[in-house]
Amino acid sequence: MTGFPEVLPEEVGTPIPVSPSIPIDTYTYDYIVVGGGTAGCVLASRLSEDGDVSVLLLEQGPVADTWASRVPLLSGNMFAKDSLAARWWSLPLKNADNRFLEIIRGEALGGTSRINGMLYTRGSPGDYNQWKALGHDGWAYSDLERYFVKSEKARSHPSAPFRGKTGMWENGQFKDIPYKTTAYVDHAVELLGIERVPDLNSPDAPAACTGIVDIVQDSEYHRHSTYRAFLHPTLAQDRRKHLKICPNSIVSRLELERAGESLYATGVYFEATNSRKAGYRYLARAREEVVLCAGALGSPQILMMSGIGPQAHLLDKGIPVHQDMPAVGGHLSDHMGVPVAFEVPLSDSLHHLEESPLKAVMELARYILSGQGAFSRPFQNSSTFVPSRLLDDSGSIANKDPRRLDASLPENRPDIELMHIAHDCGDYDVSGKGVYTMLVTLIRPKSEGSVRLATSNPRARPDVDLGFLSDPSDYAPLRKGIRLALRIGEEVRKQGYPLMDLKVPDGTSDEDINRFIREHLRTCFHYTSTCRMGKETHGERPSVVDTELKVHGVRGLRVCDTSVFPEIIGSHIMAPAVMVAEKCADTMKGVTTSAERAG
Repeated sequence: MTGFPEVLPEEVGTPIPVSPSIPIDTYTYDYIVVGGGTAGCVLASRLSEDGDVSVLLLEQGPVADTWASRVPLLSGNMFAKDSLAARWWSLPLKNADNRFLEIIRGEALGGTSRINGMLYTRGSPGDYNQWKALGHDGWAYSDLERYFVKSEKARSHPSAPFRGKTGMWENGQFKDIPYKTTAYVDHAVELLGIERVPDLNSPDAPAACTGIVDIVQDSEYHRHSTYRAFLHPTLAQDRRKHLKICPNSIVSRLELERAGESLYATGVYFEATNSRKAGYRYLARAREEVVLCAGALGSPQILMMSGIGPQAHLLDKGIPVHQDMPAVGGHLSDHMGVPVAFEVPLSDSLHHLEESPLKAVMELARYILSGQGAFSRPFQNSSTFVPSRLLDDSGSIANKDPRRLDASLPENRPDIELMHIAHDCGDYDVSGKGVYTMLVTLIRPKSEGSVRLATSNPRARPDVDLGFLSDPSDYAPLRKGIRLALRIGEEVRKQGYPLMDLKVPDGTSDEDINRFIREHLRTCFHYTSTCRMGKETHGERPSVVDTELKVHGVRGLRVCDTSVFPEIIGSHIMAPAVMVAEKCADTMKGVTTSAERAG
């Protein structure tokens, strides 16, 4: 038992059909937050800071606050039997040999922050300045830095003015990386002209840089998910009278009402996740607003189940159309990764724990006793970012003009990230060997996919078309990134380290590398933009929400998660998801800055 004050669906909703004898106030709340994931936990926490505001939070997954779920290495294994990850297959990749990739998201309180790599990366200022350039006032980096600062307690950067010191969400760095390969790779990267920086989240970091990544971890070396940071048991108990948290619940659709020409979201229909209780349905109503925080896969699914989405698709699924909105579920973006893998001594990789049960037991004991060792760390420790346009054919930085390294300018943003991982991160296991992977990742893809309903059953997983390589121009930066990874490997070997090719292209031609990309392409699970922000519902750039995250044409309804990103950003998306929730909460509470008031 966690002591967490979770409630059951029948305790917070009224059964369907609704009985007129049941007082409406017993199932009505000021706000209903749908989805207790990375963003939903933050939003529910902030909205419930006011004891006079009632909030209902509905989450599809459990609380599942176990010891193992807080251990970084154990909780990050999405393929473990007790993982909090939900997994299903994508639609075939039409432009990548019709391969299928696994779709993975966290389904528990805290969402994907319970299972991911724990990486705290904000992205470059140019990412958000591009949002502003697209016409989204209030979303430039200068507008958003304070929301990053508000949420975090950055233990490794106590004096940096752009880092938070008193927030609820802790992060830090491991300066000592135990894998010998890392030092050789770091030296090779610097030899190729890529600057090493102490803080990858600095707004002054150049567009081409390398460094240790921050990870979200508390002072006891536990994973610091947004659940543990923003809705931990003590806080939830203190607020249990006005904050109702209902896990293991599926929202089937929104309650929508028309008044004249206006469409209103007035509540949600939901039921228990347990299929044995699927016949019991409930309604909860909202006085003020319903906010969808179900993620870039879940939020568009709920909108479409409610009749808000592409008209032809909804009619095909037998769903009455309330609002024709083509962008719902469209424009899915994800970072494409291609693992370039090398064989290293077994002791220099995480595979040592898999091959040596004694070593694994010793490391686990070390973690239990001191919080240190392999179990305290995520799979990834460092990253290299680079704009592919600066790379020459050999993989070196060809142009170091400072004006081309200013990452505050949208045109200078990096489009390639090398994730340095002392483990095999391909689709197929390599047993008995030590593996070091440079995951070459396209972080500004032009290819887009979609999320569509598989059926009209809300319990069915949506059809996800990742759309990888649907835009052929994505090949060019990936090729440059792969050549950079191979060049780094050559430099490591020159230092005398025993690095051997394991999963690399068969040749050096564009055709060889393109084939390698298609064969090994994988998702990074960074799904965004399926309810993207914008000014119009139809036209050249159709969108779903406005700059205040309100759904176009539907009053009392917002979306608050990575689905609202106008464009995917060039970093891991957990910290930006929290930033969006912080900004949304302030907007809903009417908090404005002096600059906003003056404007």
